[in-house]
Amino acid sequence: MTGVTSLSTHDAMTLPAVPPRFDVTHWPLRVEEYLRNTTKPLHRAILKNYYRHLLLELSGYWDQIIVPELTVDEPAYRVADHDTVAVLNGKEAVENFYRETYEARVNVMGARTMNMCVEDFGVTTEAYWAHVVPGRYLVDQGHLPDADTDAHYLMNYNIFQIFAYTTDAKLIGERIYADAASYSYEKLAPEDVVTPEQARLALAPLLERATLD
Repeated sequence: MTGVTSLSTHDAMTLPAVPPRFDVTHWPLRVEEYLRNTTKPLHRAILKNYYRHLLLELSGYWDQIIVPELTVDEPAYRVADHDTVAVLNGKEAVENFYRETYEARVNVMGARTMNMCVEDFGVTTEAYWAHVVPGRYLVDQGHLPDADTDAHYLMNYNIFQIFAYTTDAKLIGERIYADAASYSYEKLAPEDVVTPEQARLALAPLLERATLD
């Protein structure tokens, strides 16, 4: 974009400050910071739910997300990925989505830079997103047919997410739309790979303090 570096803006997507290496704690810590600066009780309750949810997902605790403390009985999701949209209705369908993500070892992800807001309806984010994925997964899904199946990749893309909540701060569902034209892939050096096991360890202190109180 011509002249973009001269603009004065708080838009994270115009002048993205992207860390050079993927850090699985970067996104959760930004959410913690946002929560500290939020004062309205409903907004704080929504953000506490959102924060615990994301940490459970990244840590691989898929069976602790669709529970009464966090989520309504019949959640509704729309999840766009590449050129497909998964429509998921009900506890079983949504829980299977999280379970399958964990079993495929693609639950390590997060915003590298992000715009975020919370309102009475819920949380909205737009982010430059990253997913740590095995090369074999990319080949099997047809996303990168020539990927090295013995390596891991950082799959980067732009994403827009709406998390809807009830007035007592229970998650109703997610509407997630990925920009299909924005995908790129970085082959990771072994020392830069964050495995699900490493993510769980790194996020354990954050999850311990991510209560709904």
